[in-house]
Formats: sequence, C-alpha cells, structure tokens
Amino acid sequence: MSTYTINIPDTKLDELKSKLAVATFPDELTGAAWDYGAPLSDVKRLTTYWKDGFDWRAQEAKLNQLPQYHRGIKVDNFSELDIHYVHQPSPSPDAIPLLFCHGWPGSYLEVNNFLPALQQSANGVSFHVVAPSLPNFGWSEGPSRTGFALREYAETCHRLMLELARSRLIHSIRPAQVRDHA
Repeated sequence: MSTYTINIPDTKLDELKSKLAVATFPDELTGAAWDYGAPLSDVKRLTTYWKDGFDWRAQEAKLNQLPQYHRGIKVDNFSELDIHYVHQPSPSPDAIPLLFCHGWPGSYLEVNNFLPALQQSANGVSFHVVAPSLPNFGWSEGPSRTGFALREYAETCHRLMLELARSRLIHSIRPAQVRDHA
C-alpha cells in the first residue's frame, strides 16, 4: 500500500484544451431540444467552460485532501491490477469495516460526503471506510484483456479488504477467520 496523490501533468491539461479549441460540432435539428441528446448550445457552453473556465488544479487539490492509496491486487486469470482506493479508518476500536462500491457512471467520490458521519456516527456505530475506484474507473488500472466481469470486480474488492486486514489496517476483520473463496 502506498499513498496516492492525483497529479495530472500540465501537458495532458494543455492537450485537452487544444482538443476542445478545435472541436467541431454537428448541426442541430430545429426544435429538437433534449429529444436527440444535449442541445448544441449547452454542449458549446460546456466546451468553452472546460477550455477556459474550469480550474483543474483547484479540483485536484480538493481531491488530494482525501486519504487515498493504491496497491496491487491479483485477480484470478488476470494480471495484478493497480487499484486506487480511499481508506478512512475510524478511531473507534469496534469500528466495522465498510466497503463502499460505486456504480456506473459513478466514482469513489460518492463516499466523500459520508466519510465523517461513517467514521463516528451519532449513535456510536462507526466504520472503517474503504471506497475503491473499481478497475477501469477513476484512478484504478483496468485489465488488458476481455473477460473481466462482475465476478472479477467482486473478487478485486474482496481481496482488497483481505489485504487491508492482513496489513492490520482494518482491525475488525480477522483474516484467519475469513475464507478466501476467490
């Protein structure tokens, strides 16, 4: 496990701005509104904002305030994947491990607003929160071949939790008592 800091190179940000500057847009059907996708005026407005107004570095600084890590997780029949995750342990000795999985098109950021409440709730129940970026999402590596499906996503999360328990980063899971069926 090592800490993770988001740091997109300036060259990538410049490349994105260049692509947005030369974007060509399709014609729009008169009166289509949202019936055939986003209205052209909205797409152009958002393109201009992303090119000239969005401050990636400010957002990156906010994202980097989260306790982020990454580690290699081996998945059966696939190579090891570099998995990114947020890990917010609770100071409570009886905290319960909680795996927070995002859906599509979501991300690990969905857990951000809940972290303080989950770490120590008003009713005394607290959680060690682990919120991974699923493989192929966010900052996690994706497999390099086909066949990675629901079973492999579940296996990735299961093995991540077991690795955190083995590393004693989550104390409520006892790896000797957990059977690794993956």
